[in-house]
Amino acid sequence: MNNFFKSVLLAALLTACAGAPAATPSPIPKPTVPPITLELGSKGEEMSFMNNHFEVPAGAQVTLKLINNSMSLMHNWVLVKPGQADVVATDGAAAGEANDYLVKGDKRIIAATRMAKAKETVEVTFPAPPPGTYPFLCTFPGHAAMMHGELVVK
Repeated sequence: MNNFFKSVLLAALLTACAGAPAATPSPIPKPTVPPITLELGSKGEEMSFMNNHFEVPAGAQVTLKLINNSMSLMHNWVLVKPGQADVVATDGAAAGEANDYLVKGDKRIIAATRMAKAKETVEVTFPAPPPGTYPFLCTFPGHAAMMHGELVVK
């Protein structure tokens, strides 16, 4: 084979081998956490929740349904950062009924339902916060002392 044909063949082989970009490995997909729905009822005319402890996995999309079983009382469900329940309740009472007893834009609040009237069901959907224990409460004035619990994120 003459040198010209050898050069052309060599150039063609080098171009074919070097021209394709290297394959990039696909990232391993993270396991998905299915959405979770929690239901929480109030105990009739008592100022208490039927359950004061929930556990959810980190990363889950959580929907909390608050079922107000009272014939006359209003309730909400407010998830707050650790150590903030008492001050959120106090500030909420000052915010008044027109604001659902919550300070708008309060960074201490992770998620909250609106105030549920008697026999009404309300809900809120939120991403589970990082692992830890988070308090929840009702911010209607005077209710937080008895209507509270914890959400544990694992």
